[in-house]
Amino acid sequence: MSNNTTKIAVFDFDGTIYKGDATKDFCWYFYRKKPLRSYYLLIQLTYWLLWRLKLLTTTQFKSTFIQFLNRANDEQITGLLNSFWEEKKSLVHANLVLEISHLKKEGVHIVVVSASPELFIKTFCLSLGVDTILGSELNVLNNKYSLLINCRGEEKLKRIKRAFPDFELIAAYSDNKDDVELLKVAKNGYWVDRNGRLIPFLQK
Repeated sequence: MSNNTTKIAVFDFDGTIYKGDATKDFCWYFYRKKPLRSYYLLIQLTYWLLWRLKLLTTTQFKSTFIQFLNRANDEQITGLLNSFWEEKKSLVHANLVLEISHLKKEGVHIVVVSASPELFIKTFCLSLGVDTILGSELNVLNNKYSLLINCRGEEKLKRIKRAFPDFELIAAYSDNKDDVELLKVAKNGYWVDRNGRLIPFLQK
């Protein structure tokens, strides 16, 4: 291990730190604040059915789902995200936030890696003491949104390796079975149950 090695702890976001799904929850909040845009829900449901029938990949479905943002400008989205997280800020697992605080005191760099778009979670994660946020990236062209790559499963490790060429994964936390490889790599891996309890990940 070199002197340039970064000690990191990695947290999933949805279902791990946050007691919900940021993408879905923000979408419903968006419709609540802009009810005339809720017509797009019918399109989302259609593509959801196609995805359930395995006629679309998860990335294709999410790319279509995210288009509820179309024609909203940066200022509008930022304002809605700020009010959304003000409303939802209590829906975090307090012990995970405490875990972040303890790790930071030990000099560990805190990383959130999430399938939710960085746009939705970055400012809120920073407010919790997270140092780096790696989420699904969005493409924006003429105020139209699409998903580039879904940051899920193996993609999470790829994003971490790109961001930290030389790292030691001190700990990893997730509620999602898609993150099993991430937990295997970590020195200490933890499943997070629905109540926020930490269950050591034991490799057989």
